[in-house]
Amino acid sequence: MNRFLAAALLLLGLQVQVPAHALEKVVLAIPTTVGSQYADLLYGKELGYFAAEGIDLQLTGFTGGTAVVVPQVANKSVPFGLGESSLLIANVAKKSPLPVRYVYNYLASTTYDYVVKPDSPVKTLADLKGKKVGVVSMAAGNISMTRAQFKQLGLSIPGDVTLVPVGSGPAAWKQLTEGKVDALNLWFSEDARMVLGGVPIRRISHTDNLRPIFSSGMMAHVDTIKDKPQLVAGMGRAMAKSSVACAAAREKCVRAYWAFDPTSKPTAEKEAEWVKGAVAVLEANYSAIDYALKRDPNWGAFDPKVVDTYVKVLEEGGTVPAGAAVPATDIVTNQFVPEFNKFDRLVVQRQAK
Repeated sequence: MNRFLAAALLLLGLQVQVPAHALEKVVLAIPTTVGSQYADLLYGKELGYFAAEGIDLQLTGFTGGTAVVVPQVANKSVPFGLGESSLLIANVAKKSPLPVRYVYNYLASTTYDYVVKPDSPVKTLADLKGKKVGVVSMAAGNISMTRAQFKQLGLSIPGDVTLVPVGSGPAAWKQLTEGKVDALNLWFSEDARMVLGGVPIRRISHTDNLRPIFSSGMMAHVDTIKDKPQLVAGMGRAMAKSSVACAAAREKCVRAYWAFDPTSKPTAEKEAEWVKGAVAVLEANYSAIDYALKRDPNWGAFDPKVVDTYVKVLEEGGTVPAGAAVPATDIVTNQFVPEFNKFDRLVVQRQAK
């Protein structure tokens, strides 16, 4: 069965059965351990969206974050990877660009915010003057944006706002509930876990000019873009379908993770609790996608102006030299966006349900 027939069957809402030998194994490098937060991609694989493009999707986790994934793509050890863009920007700024571009905007806005206790006197980020803010670590990928955010508000670190490394999980939440920090600057799914853990919070978002900075995009080598455009288009289209399907059937979606890691499947009496937690994490991450789609309804699209904004953020954080020239075209491409969006969302939603 060729990929065109498979795609036609999907449009008709039929399950796709593609012989294994017809598929190309394609690795997507993940900048962390592959957890249930990537269930959307696994659900898309289960529904046959990648197979319809001739792809046997392989998710491979790399500890060490984007800084480890980018070299894997740059040296062609893997064809695709997920991650944020600061490393590519820094290399372009220092006149040592890497042969890598972001081709699909996945978590298409920031997944970080601030949370305070519901009765906190802090109503806006400006109210954090003279306060302590908990962060996962001083080396975390969002610290440059945190510094830039307060600088825009006329607040300095550590003069006006003190950042306190607290890690994540219950130990970090306790720092907030006991008043040892006035706010936590963590990520959306951590917010969801706090709520599930019985910690009441009130969220405060980044300002509107910083919220669109993407947290995770799919990158590819420039040779892959040039020599295998059909593969790039197919990967992005299948990812877009996966996001649509997962949003339409969250509980089915998270259960797809069990096929990837059978040891993660809980016992029957704990299954409902596990599903509830996994769904909360996916919904938290999807809010980053949903925010971006309201700005641009095209799946996978990048706003070049957002790259310019992030360059300024990294300048203010000291990651790149002041005044460095970083053309957005050296970081992202929207070449494949029309191809990514060649599918019927209603059909995908019906399949998922």
